[in-house]
Amino acid sequence: MADIETRVTTLEQQVNSVLTKLDMFIAESREARQRQDAEIRELRHRQDAAQVKHDEDIREMRQDMKDMQARIDAKFDSMDSKIDGMGKHVRNMSIVTIIGIAAMVVAVFLK
Repeated sequence: MADIETRVTTLEQQVNSVLTKLDMFIAESREARQRQDAEIRELRHRQDAAQVKHDEDIREMRQDMKDMQARIDAKFDSMDSKIDGMGKHVRNMSIVTIIGIAAMVVAVFLK
């Protein structure tokens, strides 16, 4: 009978040891999961912040490109008006030249 009690006591100690180890394993698993959850939250926060920065950079680049396009358009408009002015000047000079030649021809025939 003493032998059975010793075996039961030993068995109870072993069960308690296993339960203690199981409790420790569960606690460590919870802590590891909490650390992972915290790391994932931090990564998501960083990713969200990076996405906001990226979106802002893209908005700035688009605005810069619009501004640059507006400046280019203004330059071309200025060049167009200069070219139009030069065209009018060439046309006027051509008319004056034709009138001058016509006047010379008329002068030669009227002599």
